[in-house]
Amino acid sequence: MSLQLHYLTVQDVLWINLQVTGRDHGFVYAKLEEATYYQYAYGDSNSLIPQAARFVRGFCRMQPLDSGSRPTAFIGLLTFLTINGMSVELTDANASPWFETISQDSTAIVEAIKSIAKPSSHEGHSEPDIRKTIRDLVDRFSKTLTRL
Repeated sequence: MSLQLHYLTVQDVLWINLQVTGRDHGFVYAKLEEATYYQYAYGDSNSLIPQAARFVRGFCRMQPLDSGSRPTAFIGLLTFLTINGMSVELTDANASPWFETISQDSTAIVEAIKSIAKPSSHEGHSEPDIRKTIRDLVDRFSKTLTRL
């Protein structure tokens, strides 16, 4: 049985940016679309951790938003993991240094994500509530977002 992943849309990413910055920002649509679609893999797109790594690496490199690209990438990464059945074992106190490390050293990003993403005990096949997940993560990592 193959894994069916849930993905963030461009609109989800814009909503994340609004939640983390508190206002709308300009963006270059082509860059935003490309950065968002780094979630997908070529061929069989069902390898969550490498795709999450590809997303955050690409989003940080592209910087598609006029403001807040890094905190948007951070919440986007955690949302992508969470909506795909992972529990994020990261605290608000250690999240900022963790994210700084992965955004500067792409060689260890897959292992770094594996170290914080654990299968959730909650199982279900329903559509995830992406906006609720985003709101919960923004609340949970409020200090981190101000540091990024």
